[in-house]
Amino acid sequence: MSHITPLLVLALLLGGCGAVVAPPPSENPEAPADDDDDDDDDDSADEPEFPDDDDSADKPELPDDDDATEPPPPAPDPFAPRPDTAEGLVNTSADLDALLEFGQLDGACAAWEADPGNRELKLRCGKWMFFYEGFGTLGIPQPLLDWMGRNFPDEAGLAFSNYGLVPDPYASTPEQPRHLGVGPGADQNGTPTLALTCANCHFGQMPDGRYSVGYPNLQYEYGTHMLSLFIAPSKGMPGFDPADFHPDALAKIQPILDRFDADPLLGLGLLWNMLPMLAGGASDIPPLTLQNQADYAAWEPGTMDFAMAPLPIEDGVHTVSRTLPLWGIPQQAEQDAYGMDHALLAWTGSARSLTEFLEGFVIIGGGPTEQWTPADLEPLAEYIESLVPPPPLDVPPAADVVAGQQVFVDAGCQGCHAGPGGSGLRVFEFDEVGTDAAMARWGDADGDGEMCCGVDGELTGGIKAPRLSGVGHLDRLLHNGSLESLEQLLCLEARPAGAEPFGGQGHEFGCDLPSGDAASLLTFLRSI
Repeated sequence: MSHITPLLVLALLLGGCGAVVAPPPSENPEAPADDDDDDDDDDSADEPEFPDDDDSADKPELPDDDDATEPPPPAPDPFAPRPDTAEGLVNTSADLDALLEFGQLDGACAAWEADPGNRELKLRCGKWMFFYEGFGTLGIPQPLLDWMGRNFPDEAGLAFSNYGLVPDPYASTPEQPRHLGVGPGADQNGTPTLALTCANCHFGQMPDGRYSVGYPNLQYEYGTHMLSLFIAPSKGMPGFDPADFHPDALAKIQPILDRFDADPLLGLGLLWNMLPMLAGGASDIPPLTLQNQADYAAWEPGTMDFAMAPLPIEDGVHTVSRTLPLWGIPQQAEQDAYGMDHALLAWTGSARSLTEFLEGFVIIGGGPTEQWTPADLEPLAEYIESLVPPPPLDVPPAADVVAGQQVFVDAGCQGCHAGPGGSGLRVFEFDEVGTDAAMARWGDADGDGEMCCGVDGELTGGIKAPRLSGVGHLDRLLHNGSLESLEQLLCLEARPAGAEPFGGQGHEFGCDLPSGDAASLLTFLRSI
């Protein structure tokens, strides 16, 4: 399992207030220049100077029509509904079969290649890629992932469903369950691997019971999932010593360890299952330091540090990122309308476009970059760009939404969330927002301003204001996921205490609102 490069790196490579006021028209419009010819009679010293009618102090000076200042165009509405470009694909539904197009995604890319002008087939191909494309990256050895996924139905859930993952009704069998979000990876010394795909972290079941593509799976316990694969199998092998592992990590997977103790034959089954891996040299589980193990055990669901062993990037800084939604990523026309330099993707705002983001993911995952040109990635990128936030199930009265949006503007929230979907238009310094600042050192532990680990990338040292559309579906907030509700964000409920990188301080904008205004603001935020 060495050098596992799950596709969820994509998700994590994947607020703030102060009112936006449009600049007023010039108060001193440029008037026609005075004639300064020294020979002009009006300037003669031999005659007393009288003002012309146009210069009379009794009249206000008006610009000529040609010199009048045009009023600025109205600012776009950040929360205006986006047009439906999904071509009839189901991207949010309480019916998982309907969302998976009733198993008709297989073969979509071949169908589109045969009919490249058919946009519905193109998006269907992109949707298949979202769920199943591993990009040739090296993943988790399939014999290990499958064995763990079927042998602990109570402790980890079939296909790790107890960790927030969703079993795949079409790839699973009664004998071998498998979760959505894995696809074929590169072989490792003859052993097939399963790479984590976009859907592993950006698909899940929302708190209201619906499934949604682009939803940041805030129920997914990534840290526990990885510990179950990196540490738990050691329990089934001869020579297991608890002293070799961090106690917090062992506590996270204790139910699995107890099952090994209760069923001695389980270890023999694991050993037998791994014999082909042992013969092929694919059994060297990457080492995790005790500190790494403690860090993995500390992450809340929906969060992780994506630059830590055993992933290929280790930046030497423990930072925690909440998985971001993929709904409403700004397209080029929106970026132009809002004057954005680029799409400001990822928490640090360093990824300039979705295509660049996907290309970087293939590079970081060690995939064959020559096989994944922008044209090859286009169906996936266009599909992701078609994703929009699911509408709320409980729609509040329109008047209440309008009142809440007025509070959003009057309280200054739109000063930082003025872009498409309520995104920011620039990267903010951590001092401006006051939130946990560990992320400022991401990729740059030594502070030299250069990205570590041989990776090309921009270091902003700051944090973006995320898109707010769909925020009502999220039960984890701030960049490190330290808050659990909008009520905590507005200080209507106590915030949990936490030390860096888990601190829940900062972003107290709106905490001083009167209770009625705060309630109106919550109504608005949950409506967008």
